[in-house]
Amino acid sequence: LKSNGVPSAAARLARLPVVRTACGKLWLLYADAKRSHPNLRTVCEALEESVAALGTVASVGVSPVLVQLEPHSEFRPPVSTANDVACKSLDWLEATFPVLHTPTEQVNISLPLLKPHSSSERDRDHCGSL
Repeated sequence: LKSNGVPSAAARLARLPVVRTACGKLWLLYADAKRSHPNLRTVCEALEESVAALGTVASVGVSPVLVQLEPHSEFRPPVSTANDVACKSLDWLEATFPVLHTPTEQVNISLPLLKPHSSSERDRDHCGSL
């Protein structure tokens, strides 16, 4: 939650089951790749440390400015405006696609298994629609 009680768009997005599942699968893939390839692990760990350091520096430098700007009603920091737009977009997505709140296991079970078409079936289907 942001200081005004409004959840951040990033937090809302991270709570969606499909996003949680995708992030979990990507994390496992990333961890497996690092474990399997020592050279890749070295590069990834160096990048992770750099990103963490940059994030800390950016957070320390920007936070006081945002705290000072936030209470002033005549000026809305770009971060707040972007969060508001993102939250409204998420409202629309969630209303339009309620399946976003369905656990991914349930979505996987309810989807029919799709049989891939052969190229001749695909060509016939496409030509038939002309």
